[in-house]
Amino acid sequence: MEPFDLHRLSRVLAAAAIEPSLWTEALQTAAECTGSYGAVLLPVIGALPIVAATPSMDRSANVYVRDGWQSRDERYRGKAAFLANGVATDNDCMPLDARKRSPFYQEFLRNCNLSGWAGVRIGRGDLVWNLSLQRTPDQGSYSARELQALSELSNRLDSVVQTCAALGLAKGESALSAFDFSERAALLLDRSGHVVRVNPAAERLIGVDLQISAGRIRCQDPKSNELLQNAIRALFWSLEAFTIAPIVLQKISGGRLVIYPMRLTGLTDSPLSLFHAILVISDTDLMQSAGMMTLREAFELTAAESRLAVALASGKDLENFAAERGLSKQTLRNQLKSVFMKTGTNRQAQLVMMLSNLVPKK
Repeated sequence: MEPFDLHRLSRVLAAAAIEPSLWTEALQTAAECTGSYGAVLLPVIGALPIVAATPSMDRSANVYVRDGWQSRDERYRGKAAFLANGVATDNDCMPLDARKRSPFYQEFLRNCNLSGWAGVRIGRGDLVWNLSLQRTPDQGSYSARELQALSELSNRLDSVVQTCAALGLAKGESALSAFDFSERAALLLDRSGHVVRVNPAAERLIGVDLQISAGRIRCQDPKSNELLQNAIRALFWSLEAFTIAPIVLQKISGGRLVIYPMRLTGLTDSPLSLFHAILVISDTDLMQSAGMMTLREAFELTAAESRLAVALASGKDLENFAAERGLSKQTLRNQLKSVFMKTGTNRQAQLVMMLSNLVPKK
């Protein structure tokens, strides 16, 4: 007789793969079936915190992320055994004597009253996750017979990951299509921060200012790139945040790209989803293009004059616009005089009032 009800375990995990709202219940069932205190789901590849856990693990999960134990987790040492056998224990990570001196075991786990551990592999290749089962000192370690059953469970769970990945990607591609329909650029990132999909609107923005290099979205300007990477990292490592403050990148042409990193509820709520974030990108030049085209056709303005008129109609002053475009105030004054002449106005307030119905609101 098996020490665990593997059929029940497989069934609840498969159900969670289809309906993400069932993951907490599935992990709770996994803990109960295996005589564990709690269970958490962790990525093996890619930088993400704990992505799902039983309520019993909330305190230790918060400490794990808050105190930076993810960068000092000794259990990653057992990765080779974990991948090869489908299951790993603390004995695969380091000897008992070493664990007695390890801050991870003595400061983190001991203070959280956690002891026996078994990591169960879910998936293969790039889609690998760790179903981390945790016991207290009173519950003891997992026996050889129990570990053999968990290894068998691992072999049954490959379809769970593939199902989650396929369903998640389908939802993500639908979201990209919706953004493209509204002429908004967007791209999907996986749990490692690599670009998974790009919609056509985003493809048109890839170039001098924004590139995809080695699978990652990058900015040519080092400072802007640092801001972007820090924002993505902050979003990935936040247990609660679904949005991060937008990143404003100065374009070489003088305009700006505004990048909105976010996790969309219903799209990234499956722990085993192939993607974990979406970046929505707005190009200020494109946002102004409709108004610019209208003004050029109506008043025969040049491109530079149309750009200035749209900026003024949108509430910008000459000084800020000059700084954005890298132009001198005198150059803008000359352009403004030409705009006044072509539009039949003689004051900035009069110009703005006249253009208010011609320039689309942002």
